[in-house]
Amino acid sequence: MANVDEAGTRRRRRFRFRRPSAQSVRLAALALFAGAALNLAFAPIGWWPVAPLAVAAFSALVSGRTGRRGMLIGFWFGTGFCWVMFQWLRVFGPGAQEAVGIVESLYFIPFGWGMARVSMMRFAPLWQACLWVTEEYGRSRWPFGGFSWGRLAFSQPDSPFTPLAAVGGAPLVTFAVALSGALLWRAVVVLRRDQRAGIKWVAALVAGALVIPALGFAVPLQSPDSGTPVRIALIQGNVPRVGFGREEQEAAVLDNHVKETEVLAADIRSGKAVKPDLVVWPENGSDMDPYSDPGVAAQIQQAVDDVGVPVLIGAVINANAAGTNVLNRLIVWTPGPTGGMGATYDKTHLVPFGEYLPFRGILTKMIKRFNMIPRDFVPGHGKGVLTLGGVTVAAVICFEVAYDDVVRNAVKGGGQVLLVPSNNASYMGTGQTYQQLAIARFRAVEHGRWTMEAATSGVSAVIDPHGRILAQTGEYQARYLDMQVHRNTAITLADRVGAWPEYVFALLGLLAAIGLGGAATTWRRTRALIPAFRSPADTLPGAPDGEAAPDGSDTDAGLQPVQTPAKGRAR
Repeated sequence: MANVDEAGTRRRRRFRFRRPSAQSVRLAALALFAGAALNLAFAPIGWWPVAPLAVAAFSALVSGRTGRRGMLIGFWFGTGFCWVMFQWLRVFGPGAQEAVGIVESLYFIPFGWGMARVSMMRFAPLWQACLWVTEEYGRSRWPFGGFSWGRLAFSQPDSPFTPLAAVGGAPLVTFAVALSGALLWRAVVVLRRDQRAGIKWVAALVAGALVIPALGFAVPLQSPDSGTPVRIALIQGNVPRVGFGREEQEAAVLDNHVKETEVLAADIRSGKAVKPDLVVWPENGSDMDPYSDPGVAAQIQQAVDDVGVPVLIGAVINANAAGTNVLNRLIVWTPGPTGGMGATYDKTHLVPFGEYLPFRGILTKMIKRFNMIPRDFVPGHGKGVLTLGGVTVAAVICFEVAYDDVVRNAVKGGGQVLLVPSNNASYMGTGQTYQQLAIARFRAVEHGRWTMEAATSGVSAVIDPHGRILAQTGEYQARYLDMQVHRNTAITLADRVGAWPEYVFALLGLLAAIGLGGAATTWRRTRALIPAFRSPADTLPGAPDGEAAPDGSDTDAGLQPVQTPAKGRAR
């Protein structure tokens, strides 16, 4: 009975809740603050230098920690970052922001583990920069196609790092920002350990952190004046939000975009505006199906005839007879007796819980609020390459602009101008629409294309190939923008290399955290257990935080490795 009691006591002690140490609480608080502060680099604030500084802070927090402690730090850093980044989801009611914030912050747990493991390796800043790309690679793809929002690169639409997008796309810019931040952290480490002898190393590391963004000035960007000119008009009809049911709301949205198109047509006739070559409506400019409703089709046709040029119409289309599934479609609509609906593009990359509900049968029973989403969008196929009035455009719909492959495929498919029809009406006043605008600016530089974003309620904008905004609307405005832009057929280096920079960086980061570090640890464990290979300095891994490198490598460039003397009884 005594043995049983002792076993029960040991079992209870094993599962007893332990109060977190003061150090754990301090690290969690600092990580939470650093993650939240990273949001200052993103629109609408846009203080881009905060991004490398936040990377440096995170690198400092995980430096020399165990993998388990790194996971804790990573979770709290991700929590601080994601809960602020996705605050615009609060428009969906209680729990939406919290749920997405928790799910997205989970990616930072293995990320923190990897960052801690490589923090004491040689060339640690290089491996840590690669791990930032590894984390974004996974978060942008899984689950349900991922959520490619809040990447480090998207905080840099107008920084010295931006031109690097034309060389290696978003992954290269993320890598460059992270490497600069990690080098700054390394400089602080060297300075603290040896203020006199390490001053040369500090100068070299700081210089490296500054040279990396300076490389952007050497990248030749596409000239805004090169290519054949074309005039494009954007329609922003605005979406009324007060006093409407669903059917009245849909009718009002269509009416507003028809009216603003007629305003453009009237200005053309009076000489206030120059007749464009094509017109672009936003995503969901018509929430009613023109294929099944002749009245809707006639109303749109009248507006197109009035302006007298092809119009790219964004509409919601029934995907089945019951109307339970719908398509998010762009339609090329031409004027005249022989005109009408032509070529189409259906959105291919849908947003889970926003455009469709995964596990609908289960979730609607558990969470009654999900019953407010009565139908699911279904994905389309193909590339967003359409021709309007002889102009071939690359068209991506709203959130698709955040996904590298969707934009790249449209541009490489022949798109000479990048169009981003969007519907951010639900997020007015939250900053989300400015975050998307920043991504569109980044894509303009990456692909060397004039980029035009047409939004239902704002913000619509005209962006040149250097990422500069030349015209812009405000929120909750009914307004049109028209401007002469230039078509471009040249392909940037980023388009040529495609996703390979991301694959290489992500793989290197993964190997550094799991492969190389794991191999070193396994070799040390094996050698320590075999007398023939054991040396007096060999010990089993697992030293406390800050006492030894997890992989046995040098703790700092130019410093001697930390070794724990073997313990034993003298004979």
